[in-house]
Amino acid sequence: MKGALIAVGVIVLAVLIGGGMYVSSRNQMVQLNANVDQAYSQIDVDQQRRMDLIPNLVASVKGYVNEESTILTNIANARAAVIAAGSNRASSIQANQQLGVAISPLLRLQEQYPNLKGNDQFMRLEDELAGTENRIAVSRNRYNAALTNYNVYVQQFPGSLFAGSKFPVRNEYYKEDPAAAKAPTVDFTK
Repeated sequence: MKGALIAVGVIVLAVLIGGGMYVSSRNQMVQLNANVDQAYSQIDVDQQRRMDLIPNLVASVKGYVNEESTILTNIANARAAVIAAGSNRASSIQANQQLGVAISPLLRLQEQYPNLKGNDQFMRLEDELAGTENRIAVSRNRYNAALTNYNVYVQQFPGSLFAGSKFPVRNEYYKEDPAAAKAPTVDFTK
């Protein structure tokens, strides 16, 4: 009889410990998943700020650099792709990376057009855009870190036992666009 009570006690204790681990792990996964979504939302806020600044920046440049229509067209097309991506996270990530690549030549235009440097509106907008690009970079780093924390937790033991299909590994990382890594060509002979 004493042996049966001990066995029942061990089983109850094992069920309680297992249940506690399950609840704790699931709650942690919910929190980490929410952190990933919150970090992505911050990227959306920063990218929307950039989207709002771009038309003003382009308008201030148009008067000075009519012959640079290719750059302005690329920016308009990239901006349209971001809008078209909507809430599809993978498409939005890719479209925003392309927008970042399209914007960089615009910021280098002031080297070719000295009068543009003197335009207060352009300089103010360029500073705001540069600050926004920094915010986006920080937000993307935080998002990638939150995503890494989530992925590590759902893949490690005991989280991997309890993750199931509700908490799959997510591979929606922001990566540097290869086109952005190319150094611009600088020609001082002109």
